[in-house]
Amino acid sequence: MDMPKVNIILSAYNGEKYIEEQLQSLFAQEYPNIDIYVRDDGSTDRTVEILEKYDRQGKIFLIRGENIGFCASFFSLLELCGEGTYWSFCDQDDIWEKDKIKRAVAHLERHTEKEKVPLLYYSLSRMVDENGNDLGIQEPPKGSLCFRRALTGTFGVGFSMVINRKLRNMMLQCDPKAVHSHDWLAGAVALGMGHVIVDKKICAQYRRLDTSVTRISLSRRIQWFLEMLKNEGDVKERNIEFSRCFYNRLPKEKRRLMNLFNRETYSFRLALQKALYPGRWRPSLSSELAMRILMMVGKV
Repeated sequence: MDMPKVNIILSAYNGEKYIEEQLQSLFAQEYPNIDIYVRDDGSTDRTVEILEKYDRQGKIFLIRGENIGFCASFFSLLELCGEGTYWSFCDQDDIWEKDKIKRAVAHLERHTEKEKVPLLYYSLSRMVDENGNDLGIQEPPKGSLCFRRALTGTFGVGFSMVINRKLRNMMLQCDPKAVHSHDWLAGAVALGMGHVIVDKKICAQYRRLDTSVTRISLSRRIQWFLEMLKNEGDVKERNIEFSRCFYNRLPKEKRRLMNLFNRETYSFRLALQKALYPGRWRPSLSSELAMRILMMVGKV
């Protein structure tokens, strides 16, 4: 019996410092049926030079592109890689354990509905700083694996996710400019209409860099809150896009939740319902307070 094919998709941008170490950890994967697709998102450093070396060796498929942002870049790769069973998101500055993909495939293959519903496998990672010092374990926050929480946030990081064909095809129905984040969309679709499988094993080292897109600090949270107050935020836009694509496919109870978030015009009644909702929206108290304020003023 043939082993399912896994496409590892990596969007690179000015990653010369760490990308080679990450690629070596991909080449060392114990699972044999892997193709690695790397799209350069308009790098200005030596990233392309490094990638071209491995492209010539036949170890990766390199796609050279202009700068369109990480979400659109990942969508471009998802669409390009049409052949396969599973798709694994990958960042440029982490280090994967050798059994990461092997474990993902084993968990996904055991699921009885692996071809019928959107499935997302998620493994844990150990956070490290630029010098490799331990910063703790990255895992989904308590209570975050529910559709309600997906409407205001992402439960995890993209490189820990492996998705099936059903989820990949559903993601491609959305406009990446409207959803803003490929990992948020993958999680929202799986929690709304499928299943999330969490593996409690640590399968990667996750570098938390000052330049990382996914790095969350207090100053970044404050900056995000102020930007949301000033402009129409990404949470509102991505929920409207999600509803446009999937509303009729959601179960009835989840459609009721979606109805709180899929209006483009401000409704004081809905704003009050969200701001006073009895269940938690966010994992931390500070972000919970910020989110409820944004709901009340119509930014979410």
